[in-house]
Amino acid sequence: MQLIISKDLNYNNKNKVFFSKAELQIILQTYSKQVSAGICKDYSIDHSKQKAIFSFFRNTFDKPIFQIEKKINVKSKLLFDFSITYKQKIIETNTSLLKILKRLDKKFEFFQKNKKG
Repeated sequence: MQLIISKDLNYNNKNKVFFSKAELQIILQTYSKQVSAGICKDYSIDHSKQKAIFSFFRNTFDKPIFQIEKKINVKSKLLFDFSITYKQKIIETNTSLLKILKRLDKKFEFFQKNKKG
């Protein structure tokens, strides 16, 4: 894998939303399950001032199957909201990443059943 560094990138990351190392480990565990099931073949991670997005892809050149978004909570600046999006529509939002991933596993089970049948 090649590392690409943009010269225009601002390294002042105080205002940007990122996935923590622990969050990424949990998300990547879910991703690896889907890779071994043959559903996902690629992923991407994006971030901006407002949100961070982890996208699951069936193929490299397709649109994402699902996305996990991490946004700053409107009520409390110390909490984050995690949400699952499917076809650019929010399916569920919660402050717990584990609850979101449990729901996402159920959604991926649907893809697995349709793939076999």
